[in-house]
Formats: sequence, C-alpha cells, structure tokens
Amino acid sequence: MDGLDKYFDHYVINARLKPTFFVIMPFAITTLAWCPQAQQLAGIVLTFLITFGVMAFLSNLVSNKGNQLQTRLYESWGGAPTTLLLRHSDPTLDPHTTRRYHQWIEEHIPGLILPTSQSETDNPTAADGAYLSATNYLREYTRDKAKYPLVYSDLVAYGFARNLLALRGFGIFVSLCSISLNGVFMYFSYSGPTIKEYVASHVSMVLFSTGATVASLILLFILIFSLNNDYVRERALRYAKSLLAVCEVSR
Repeated sequence: MDGLDKYFDHYVINARLKPTFFVIMPFAITTLAWCPQAQQLAGIVLTFLITFGVMAFLSNLVSNKGNQLQTRLYESWGGAPTTLLLRHSDPTLDPHTTRRYHQWIEEHIPGLILPTSQSETDNPTAADGAYLSATNYLREYTRDKAKYPLVYSDLVAYGFARNLLALRGFGIFVSLCSISLNGVFMYFSYSGPTIKEYVASHVSMVLFSTGATVASLILLFILIFSLNNDYVRERALRYAKSLLAVCEVSR
C-alpha cells in the first residue's frame, strides 16, 4: 500500500483501489492464516501487478462499474444529488440558501440563467439541464484540492462508497469462499483424538484460522447489512452539499 502513491494519485488509491482491497481482504487474511510465508511475497506480487498494468486495469474496471452503478442510482434517486439540491421543489435546502446558490451561479457562469420555480415546474427537463451545467462548472471550479479540501475529501469518500457498492456482489462471494475455505482447511488439518488435544497442539493455527473466519464473517455482515443504496446516497449528498457550499465561501 505504501508504494502505490508512486504510481497512482490519491483519488485512484482511495476511491478505486481501496474498495478492491476491501472486498478481497477475507481471502488475503485466509491466505496469511494458512500460509504465513505469503506475507514475504506480498511486496513482490504487488510490484508485479503494477509493472504489468494489472493494477491500472483494476482501477479502470472499478471506475467503469462505479459509473454504471451511479447512472442507475441517479435514476432511482430522481437525479444527481446536486441537481436535486438545486431544484426549487427539493426541501433539503431552505429557499433562501437555494436562492443564494442560484444567484452566485448566475453571476459566475456567463449566459446561464437558472430556472424560476414556475419554469422548473413547466419544463423540468430543461431545468435539470441548467442545473447539470452549473454542477459541471463547480466541479472544474473546485479542482484545486488545497483550496477546497473539504470538497475533495467528500468526493473521495463518495467515490469509495460508490465503487465499494459496485463490488458488493463480488465481495460477498469472496467472503463466503473464505469462510468455506477456513472450514475445509480446519476439517482436513484435524489430527487429534479430541478437539481439546488438537487445539492444544495447534494453538497458533487455530487462532489464526478462527481470526480469519471471524474477520470474513464481519466483512460479510457489513457487505450484506450496512453497504446499500442509502449508505452511498448519504455520501453523495454530503459531497453535493460541500460542492454547492462553495457558492457561500467564494463570494
């Protein structure tokens, strides 16, 4: 992990590669539990994957899956989070804040006139197009990570959540396989007449394999019960609010 920053930028590492590492963690822990020598090869394997472009491919693959999921999420939410917040009809922001945001956007984007409440109702498609244009401008306006650190940190958090949800099915599969592998390995490694004697003679192996199983179960629980559309939506709204708040601090 420490050497990745030599080849990938901060966003790629935290929003694309870390979700990948998260979902394969149960398998990695299981491998280390039953084959401790693999730890010595981890750096070599990582260097090999980077050198031959495997990590870059995984980054692009995760990004593509995340973007595909994002399209479906936006459709289910009724639009992009920034679009929702800029609508007059959305109650998330109070009308006064919405009005200030609209005013700032019109002052900074030549030729863009945001819709009134009535025109938004009369032609919602055109209104959303104007809000999308404003969002595109704000994304470019806040590219400076040092100047807008909160916007960037919330963008990374959203990217991580979105891409992790995109890998959820694969992560569940890996966790189930890891739990099964630990069970199978423990079964076939059993060599004592009693469980008590077996545990006493294989303390370290039992501890590590049990730890790997528990870790896999915890990750499986997280993927099934905690990682969902609502989790990603909260992160998306947080990023949208940070992005739009630039209209306040940049006056």
